[in-house]
Amino acid sequence: MYQKILVCALLISASILPAHANSEERDEIFTSEDLYTVAVEAKSWQGTRYRYGGKDKNGIDCSHFVYAVYNRIFEGYDYRMADEYLHDSDFSPTKSPLVGDVIIFPAVGSSSAHMGIITDVQGKKFIGAQTSTGVKEASFASGSYWGKRPYRILSLLPSD
Repeated sequence: MYQKILVCALLISASILPAHANSEERDEIFTSEDLYTVAVEAKSWQGTRYRYGGKDKNGIDCSHFVYAVYNRIFEGYDYRMADEYLHDSDFSPTKSPLVGDVIIFPAVGSSSAHMGIITDVQGKKFIGAQTSTGVKEASFASGSYWGKRPYRILSLLPSD
């Protein structure tokens, strides 16, 4: 019940801000408590196997995983491929990430783009659908597998 009330309040609040709210406005709407709901939903997918093009708990890839989580919390959320987030006007790069923000590992050389959802800012952890582990929390701290790749953290901007 609490989760439904929180999500409704978040959606109502977000709908009254301009599409390109500044970081102070974003922080007033998308607090770590609000985006915590995103992380809770993401963690409920742990153990789901990886399947390229998969869209449900029978098997899912990274972009469909982020879509499934965000669409459950933010009704009407549109699907995007991992690379598309980097140029999407609904998202803004942030140097002050919150739990629930999106992390993108752009395509480099022969590796394809990858993405997930931040679960622990201080511990530099995210949850994503990895080919080797399925949906599982991973580290992007320096020295880790994902920490060796360039990444960008993006914040969802409040909608009109």
